[in-house]
Amino acid sequence: MPSHAELASKLLADAAGFFRTLGEQNAELKPQMDENAGVFDQMAGLIQQDPNGEMNGTSYAELCGRLLQDAAGFFRTLAEQNEPLKEQMEENANVFEQIGQLVAQDPNGNLD
Repeated sequence: MPSHAELASKLLADAAGFFRTLGEQNAELKPQMDENAGVFDQMAGLIQQDPNGEMNGTSYAELCGRLLQDAAGFFRTLAEQNEPLKEQMEENANVFEQIGQLVAQDPNGNLD
């Protein structure tokens, strides 16, 4: 069973891919989406390598939790603006929020 940190790493990497795809589809958004993707990829690697690590006094787990919450907000915004994607984006947002909370509280824990 994967740990919260492993799940968070996977979700962060998935979000990075999603951001890159959005950037490829919209030249105006590309610089921001590429930057987001880079941050999410970097954090995915850090939490995967060292779930108990920290950066500038903040745990990777807490940073991951924040990024996953941010992604959830982004997905909710997309859901509001795009009816065909609404259900899927809401589902994504819920998963990202839940894992974000879990990883921030206990990166080494497992889903029950």
